[in-house]
Amino acid sequence: MITTPSPFPGHEGLYTLDPLVALGADALAPDPALGIKGVFLQELGISWDNVFQEVVVRRASDVFGCAAAGSCHDTLPPGARLVYAVLRFHVTGAGQLYFAEIWPPHILTLSPAYAAEPMKRWLAARGFARIG
Repeated sequence: MITTPSPFPGHEGLYTLDPLVALGADALAPDPALGIKGVFLQELGISWDNVFQEVVVRRASDVFGCAAAGSCHDTLPPGARLVYAVLRFHVTGAGQLYFAEIWPPHILTLSPAYAAEPMKRWLAARGFARIG
């Protein structure tokens, strides 16, 4: 597991969930050139900035697929703020699943560590990370 905090505390965040808000499930398009044959939203933390500061966690093998099938509540409710997300990567030839946990603006955890580079490149290409 690799946890990558921002090297610039207090500055603009390196990690965001904005692509999920803007594109929904389309933000998770695979990239065969990187060996990534599928990406799924497995967990999503949602909060409301109100007096109760409620946090709801949506968890499924495919949160967007669950919502599309009518089996789950609204994935991105109006007025809600995304707190964190766990993405599950299916990588060509891999015998296990890979994960990226994003807590904007400064925390990204990738596991397993040896698979970090393709996931970092995918996250940067899709707008989830500003990684050089």
